[in-house]
Amino acid sequence: MRILFICSEYEGLIKTGGLADACRGLAQALVAAGHQVCVVLPRYASLYHLSGTDWQSVYIDLAGRDFGCAVHQLQLDGVEIALVEHHDFFRRQRPYDDGEHGYSDNPLRFAFFCKAALQWALQTDQQFDVIHGHDWQSAAAAYYLKQHFAGTALAAVPFVFSIHNGAYQEKCAQHWRTELDIAPEQHSELNFLATALQYADKLNTVSQGYRDELMHEPMAAGLAVWYQQRAADFTGILNGCDYDIWHPGRDAHLAAHYDLDAMQGKALCKQAIVRHLHLAATSQPLFVAVSRLTGQKGYDYLIPALRQWLPTAAAQVVVMGTGEAKYCLALEQLQWDFPDKFRFILGFSDALAHQLEAAGDFFLMPSLFEPCGLNQIYSLRYGTVPLVRLTGGLKDTVKPWPGRGATGIGFTAAEVSATVEALSQAELLFSKAASYRRVQQNGMRQNFSWASAATAYLALYQQALLAKTH
Repeated sequence: MRILFICSEYEGLIKTGGLADACRGLAQALVAAGHQVCVVLPRYASLYHLSGTDWQSVYIDLAGRDFGCAVHQLQLDGVEIALVEHHDFFRRQRPYDDGEHGYSDNPLRFAFFCKAALQWALQTDQQFDVIHGHDWQSAAAAYYLKQHFAGTALAAVPFVFSIHNGAYQEKCAQHWRTELDIAPEQHSELNFLATALQYADKLNTVSQGYRDELMHEPMAAGLAVWYQQRAADFTGILNGCDYDIWHPGRDAHLAAHYDLDAMQGKALCKQAIVRHLHLAATSQPLFVAVSRLTGQKGYDYLIPALRQWLPTAAAQVVVMGTGEAKYCLALEQLQWDFPDKFRFILGFSDALAHQLEAAGDFFLMPSLFEPCGLNQIYSLRYGTVPLVRLTGGLKDTVKPWPGRGATGIGFTAAEVSATVEALSQAELLFSKAASYRRVQQNGMRQNFSWASAATAYLALYQQALLAKTH
């Protein structure tokens, strides 16, 4: 099959979160399975150093306004990349915002991107079997394909739409409908995500657990009716893990290598991080977290839970991330109040993220909601027992202790008391060396490969093709 991805991020080129990892992981798995994938994304400022093998001019209109752009083509690890270049729209320091607020012209920027991607697909020599859009930035393509490209060669191509995070919808004022020539069946404001839910041929999200949660409020964030109406076309496919990158036996970032049958290196990794962060060397468990510092990640109850638990805990905690100022300040205060037990690293380092995954005894991921989650999957492979709230993809990938085949610590209530109880339960598990080792080994045996996910997506593409021809 020949598959066209329309997405706003791709790991190795531009990344702000898990969307980039998912798009690259799936694309490469599809190529490895013998299919052809072309990824269209904006040519952001950080991508101007790339020189493509070819380029084409593309012209579109939006409600009578003419726009032009260049589309540059290159190859990246067997995947074709097409970069949509428009200086005014995409040559900015950040993809979506100025650091605090989303760009006011985001509706125009990404509607233009979607229509330009489709126009390029139409005029290129290549014929695509499926168009696969990812998140709200590609949502307008579902509408344009059905309404603006009817009667063209693209009209027979099905559109599959993946929801990587249903909380990001891009809701905008009604006047954008006219300016973007988008007129879906919506009340008052224009909602990009809702547009794709109406016009895509098939829908999926990145875990079965999150799919089930999106069928109801409040998780659907106002769109439960649309998800329910499309229930027959809506499925959950769990994201995969790139085990070439995330493998403790060959991870170049680590102080020492280790694997299931030779674990000595993990203790060396822990020692290296403890020294690096000027913590005392102890036999106590080390809890680590690497995440965006937002309400979605559970910091509204994790921070007060840590404050309540740390005074008596026989443990150390390290949190690395960036995000909302109120959480950064609260984490900095924890470091001041518990200098022997707590470290906060403001910022992000890919190398340090790998090192923390390897060093930790437990990985903290108590998300309020989590469409799939990747860090818990990395943690399983690294023998770092995940402590999660059982929601979305976390519920699908972590089996709570105690229980047969347990791979982590799990809790359900998004509350401080439940989080404290889970932290204490992790302490208890760690004190039972044989039980901890068994949970750790169970986790390291898990396999969430992109090859499995690619097989499921190929089945979804075939369903979309079949539905299109009937």
